[in-house]
Amino acid sequence: MGQEDRDWLLCPRTKGLLADLDPVLRSAIMPDDIQLRIMATHVVERGGKRLRPALLLLSASFGSGDRETLLRAAAAVELTHVATLYHDDVMDRAPMRRSGATTNSRWGNAAASFAGTYLFARATDLWASLGPLPNRLASLAAVELCTGQLHEVESAYNLDQEEAAHLKVLEQKTAPLFEMPCRIGGLLSGVREDWVDALTAYGRALGLAFQLADDALDLTGDAAQIGKAAANDLREGIYSLAVLRALRHQATGERLRAVLGHVNLVTNDVQQALHLVAESGAIAEAQELAGIYAHRATAALTVLPDSAATESLRRIAAYAIERSH
Repeated sequence: MGQEDRDWLLCPRTKGLLADLDPVLRSAIMPDDIQLRIMATHVVERGGKRLRPALLLLSASFGSGDRETLLRAAAAVELTHVATLYHDDVMDRAPMRRSGATTNSRWGNAAASFAGTYLFARATDLWASLGPLPNRLASLAAVELCTGQLHEVESAYNLDQEEAAHLKVLEQKTAPLFEMPCRIGGLLSGVREDWVDALTAYGRALGLAFQLADDALDLTGDAAQIGKAAANDLREGIYSLAVLRALRHQATGERLRAVLGHVNLVTNDVQQALHLVAESGAIAEAQELAGIYAHRATAALTVLPDSAATESLRRIAAYAIERSH
């Protein structure tokens, strides 16, 4: 996790726990099979922001959870997240992840799928060790996430998708892995019920803010900035909010529809589509909506006491939208 990604983390307790997370992750995913070990650790060992474990640990800091239990929970949520990345990359045929080659681009889709399923299985084992309620909440989050991903696949290349349906897909496929760690972190530490509800609402709104900002960044950033191939979703027919709005824009809609109607988008098609989406002003509109959800997330924190953890959560919400500008 680079220094630029740590500016939002002010809570000393959470910093200390995150510093001890990597050994727990490695212990959880070290199979005897050497090739599976290489593939399973391929993305995990690159680090990343560890945002979802941080959300769990920050939420837990409002109570008094056991250190070992919280580290197992933090490892479980990170492994669940990374498992979804493996499967996402297979579905998207993505060549890059976290500024490096994806597992599927190095070893093929079948091997990457097996590695992702292995990581999910190891995460499931950790969730089960935490008791019935965390295990059930993690299972429900996985069901919602898979449902969202399925709906996204079903709506691929749909130039007429309704905005409300699109936002519902985002809520299903992204928000659970922000909401669930906030809720479980609070529950494992005995945080009072109204605070757990506030943290849960914060996590759900934050997930939407992150996804909307990521989608805008996918249309404006480059591979070095976002750590993966730019405009990959557009190439795969996964149209973000900005694209859907540009398709309905009077000045750009018909031209964009004509470009995206091509059977296979070549580089020139992609560049033309990006230009039209930018011309419509829809990227700024998507960034604005991301800001609205980030504000909702921050507003949910008003019932919590002022602390380093609360300020960290506020800063995460700000960080969510700053990346796309």
